[in-house]
Amino acid sequence: MRRRLVCFALLLAGLPLPSISQAEPLPEYAMKAAFVYNFILFTDWPTLPNNTLQICTLESDTLKQELEQFIEKKPHGARLVITKVFNLDAIKQCQALFLSEDDRQRIPGILAFLEESPVLTITDVQGLVGKGVIIRMRIENKRIIFEIDTMAAKKSNLYLSSKFLNLAKKVY
Repeated sequence: MRRRLVCFALLLAGLPLPSISQAEPLPEYAMKAAFVYNFILFTDWPTLPNNTLQICTLESDTLKQELEQFIEKKPHGARLVITKVFNLDAIKQCQALFLSEDDRQRIPGILAFLEESPVLTITDVQGLVGKGVIIRMRIENKRIIFEIDTMAAKKSNLYLSSKFLNLAKKVY
């Protein structure tokens, strides 16, 4: 656990992002994928069905592709599955769900549908913390920072490590 925390802290502190105005968005999404993977390492679920931890995306194919680099990992000793979901029923099978700007129109309905479900909701869309999303990532000074809504996590029956909470820019 300590090694994961040190690696995550190094990721937070030492890896600047390329300028947002650059034409290639892949480095940004590679960093976001690394953060999403680390978020699941510091989260505990009530159960992991079939010893599987499923990270889902909706419209974000770029993030899904970047997350696939972690497919051989065994977070919490579970098999990792990266899935693009297309309907609400499939979302409840996810342990983590990334919501992107492309999903903005559907986000309120998705959050209402997931209310009290043990799904770690993660986004890079502004204005969703306090409305059901548990973690929001954003770029500040060419680095990714994140905010955590502990009440949303508690309502979803998810346990977030106190060490993880200490790494957040803001905790609500």
